[in-house]
Amino acid sequence: MTPIVCAFLALVCITCGSALLMLWTKNILHAALAMFMTMLGLAGLYVLAYADIMAVSHLMIYVGGVLILILFGIMLTNQKARGDKDQNNLVTEESSRLWPVCIGLATFVGLVLILMRGNFGGMEIADSNSKLSFVGISLLTDYAMPFELVGIYLLIALIGATYIAKQDE
Repeated sequence: MTPIVCAFLALVCITCGSALLMLWTKNILHAALAMFMTMLGLAGLYVLAYADIMAVSHLMIYVGGVLILILFGIMLTNQKARGDKDQNNLVTEESSRLWPVCIGLATFVGLVLILMRGNFGGMEIADSNSKLSFVGISLLTDYAMPFELVGIYLLIALIGATYIAKQDE
């Protein structure tokens, strides 16, 4: 096996394993960490598919933005565990695993059917004059500063939200 095939199989195992863990676990923090690993594995698969712009965008939007907001939401909740008053385990109330497994399997079967019926023979690699390469170069050169500023503003907003939420205690 070539190193690219080994890397692909490792990324698929990480992505699918963490996605199944995200469906299976009842602990919200563990589900958020499994979501992080799923998104990281997807970004790795984008890199292997030579879609570097998609990988960077995926990391910036999902891993850097959405997941951090979810983790802050989990950390700022004051939900107490049912049994012990001192611990905060953040366990969900739903006990059935039937619906998450059914939805996950239906999505998987649908994607496999779509991929099996697709015609990928006519695909060609984008040349240097394509709009995609122009967008990628613009995002990483001309518009890098606005992305950094938005990231700093979001960090300031998260720190302010944490301060306001903890001030009530």
